[in-house]
Amino acid sequence: MSIRNLDALFSPATIALIGASNRPGSVGAVLARNLFDAGFAGPILTVNPRERAIRSTLNYHAVSTRITANRRKARMPAP
Repeated sequence: MSIRNLDALFSPATIALIGASNRPGSVGAVLARNLFDAGFAGPILTVNPRERAIRSTLNYHAVSTRITANRRKARMPAP
């Protein structure tokens, strides 16, 4: 394995945050705040079926083939 294969993991061009939220204190809201406040240069695509926008950014309601991201962060609710 060459180091080139790790570029998408450590230097992503786009990030999809699955489970992003506007609910204060939730894991999805904390992750969204941290990603947006970190100054990431590329697009951050938020995914949540119940929100129209996350942190004033257009939100996707589902993951589809139209969303292509180098890195996806997922937050799933505990069972």
